[in-house]
Amino acid sequence: MKKTDNKKNKSYKEKRIEEKNKLKKEKKEIKDYTKLKRIAKVVMIICAVIIVFEVIAMLLMNTKKENELTYIDTLNSIENIDNEYYLAAGSSNFKHSNYNTPFTYEYEDGIQEGKINRVYAEQAKLVKYDNEMNIVFEKTFKTDYDSVYYDAKANKDFIVAVGSYVYDKSQLSINTRDGLIVKYDLDGNMIWSKNYQVLGDTEFKSVIIVEDGIIAVGQSIYENMQIGNHPTGGGIIVKYDFDGNEIWHNNFGGNKSGIFEEIVPVDDGYIVCGKDALNYGLLIKYKLNGDMEWKNNYEFTDTYGMYDLEVRDDKIYIASGVNTSNEKDEEGNLIYQYDAGIIIFDMKGDLVDTYSIGGSSDDRFNSLMLLDDKIIAVGYTNSKDIKIKDLDYKENMSEGIIVTFDYDGKVLDTKAYSGDKNDILTDIDFAIPGTADEINGTKPYIVSGYSNSKHGLFKGNNKDYYGKILEYNEKLELVNEK
Repeated sequence: MKKTDNKKNKSYKEKRIEEKNKLKKEKKEIKDYTKLKRIAKVVMIICAVIIVFEVIAMLLMNTKKENELTYIDTLNSIENIDNEYYLAAGSSNFKHSNYNTPFTYEYEDGIQEGKINRVYAEQAKLVKYDNEMNIVFEKTFKTDYDSVYYDAKANKDFIVAVGSYVYDKSQLSINTRDGLIVKYDLDGNMIWSKNYQVLGDTEFKSVIIVEDGIIAVGQSIYENMQIGNHPTGGGIIVKYDFDGNEIWHNNFGGNKSGIFEEIVPVDDGYIVCGKDALNYGLLIKYKLNGDMEWKNNYEFTDTYGMYDLEVRDDKIYIASGVNTSNEKDEEGNLIYQYDAGIIIFDMKGDLVDTYSIGGSSDDRFNSLMLLDDKIIAVGYTNSKDIKIKDLDYKENMSEGIIVTFDYDGKVLDTKAYSGDKNDILTDIDFAIPGTADEINGTKPYIVSGYSNSKHGLFKGNNKDYYGKILEYNEKLELVNEK
């Protein structure tokens, strides 16, 4: 009996020991699991913190990179369309646009092997403003890469814009483009677009609408490092019908530098201006069928050549930069010094006179208008000592300028558009007159340009460029800016 009891007691004790051991084991497992869970939680927190720090670091790096980038928004031309609205052409990254979206693209660097460049696309910009300078629409040209508009014109039926764009990705590494012409309806809807190419790098700089078609002028040259003697490059002129079919074309100038910047119609043809070679302005008269009638060079322009022209009283007036220096270096080469200038020719292309204003640095006019009693021109100055009213000179910065001359070349009035950084004025036209202008018989001016300065209520960020549209009265007082 006792043995049985002992066995039972032993069995009971063993069970109790086993249960205790099992309980200890379970507690240990729970403790180990809790400890492991705590460790895992700590590791997860550390990983999360590391990820957060990495994200913050990446954001800071991207923010720094973004802050180092300069975004552009420019207006290259502006037109008053029948005193109803304004039409402007330019380009933009659209970083600050309310109407179009920025995008980036990548391409292989053409110089450094294996380097991949990632950039914000520069996109063509066409803007319609109402009579109070408010945006009616802002359109672009849809492409995967860069594009730009240099000029736009309109009639009662349609709008046409010209410029250039990257047609194929292979053009990015060699920095070439195709010429671009686009027709829109008056609401900004694209009707058709055409590209144009001759020698590898082509662009259209100006356009006019004539009775039986559209005529665009520009440039087609060889890409960098390419040589040849192709006879159809340089400055180009192309006539299209209203459906975008080419009617005729012609060209003139060096196939590495020739360019046509502007065209105006005259009774028996067209006059174009531009540049033939370094410092050589180019003026050509074409017949209505596109054949060249006469040509002339002016060898003292700046490196940009002749930019804008108007015809009045059997004379041709051209906005440019002109050399005013007679100094030469030790080898007898002329040391060029460029002033903002107006070059005057007769209707046979012979030089008549030059008017200029400038200082000790380079200055130029980009556009002009011919009024009954004066000439008004806009451009920019890099000079500290130029005699321009309200000039707020900043070292190594450009300031916008407006200057009026009489027809004898005397300076009548001047005005600067100056900020704390760079200001460029690109084009001028009559502004749409307001009620006071109609009552008083005054004619205000509308001016396009671009700036990265702070002006008045517009603060900007002192880095990015913004397209500018400015209204001046006859006294050259700035009355409105957008």
